[in-house]
Amino acid sequence: MKTPEEIEQLTAQAMAADAAVLARSWRDSELKETDWICAIPDHGLHASYTTYRAVLRDWPSTSDFPDTKPTL
Repeated sequence: MKTPEEIEQLTAQAMAADAAVLARSWRDSELKETDWICAIPDHGLHASYTTYRAVLRDWPSTSDFPDTKPTL
């Protein structure tokens, strides 16, 4: 039988894992939605989107993940 503290800890771990899954799904969606800009180097916001996409790819390895989403 688990103590209330152990149950609380397991619940927190499960919630953190769920948040990470949702954050990765959001990130993957953002990358997919901005793929087309990579094919248009003369797009006015090409450099901004290139930087944004790099931040999105690196985000899971940062201390901000999954709490603070990158912005364009």
